[in-house]
Amino acid sequence: MRALLALCLLLAACATPTPQSVPRGPIAIAVAQRGWHTEIGIPASSLNGPLSHLGPANLHRAYLLIGYGARDFFTNPKAGAGTAFEALFPGPAAINLAAFNNLDDASDGHTVWLYITQEDINQMLAFIWSSMPHTGAAPQPIVTANNASMFYTAKPDYDALYNCNNWAVDALRAAGLPFSNAGVHFSSDVQVEARRIAQAQHSGAQTGPSTPPGFASP
Repeated sequence: MRALLALCLLLAACATPTPQSVPRGPIAIAVAQRGWHTEIGIPASSLNGPLSHLGPANLHRAYLLIGYGARDFFTNPKAGAGTAFEALFPGPAAINLAAFNNLDDASDGHTVWLYITQEDINQMLAFIWSSMPHTGAAPQPIVTANNASMFYTAKPDYDALYNCNNWAVDALRAAGLPFSNAGVHFSSDVQVEARRIAQAQHSGAQTGPSTPPGFASP
């Protein structure tokens, strides 16, 4: 276990430096830290394609928060240490779609706002959809916490070397954001990198609003 942790820390340290300037689009998305998970908040007004018709997205709340995790742990709010330990080993994964009017209620107080274009969001949505196995018909939830939070089968399998934060980074990279995909990610690492990208966007072109309407300042 110590050897695995050391390897994870070594790989996480091999990050690509954030560019000094990053293009800034007009639409704010949220990179939210929820415990050891990183989840992504996308404005409901920017949802399109098949994801826009699934469960919580139909509530038309302000944001859809999307995350990936080890299925047995992620879908069970009462999961204990044993289930958390099992998540270190390869196993089935799940994606959570949760609708919120205020993302400040959904995070641990750690949310970074990044600004991208609708085309960037379309690319991210395509990546998320590709992570949800389906055979033409819309996937059905495997666990329903309530009508605003549903879990769906996800791929690839979750393990210690490809965790919830790695998946979130891949989704953000699909949107053209320069996150590093080197090594294993922790939620705190993703927040640090998100803040650097936000600063790089601030140093670049100012084409978007400084604060998402109805939300706390970034």
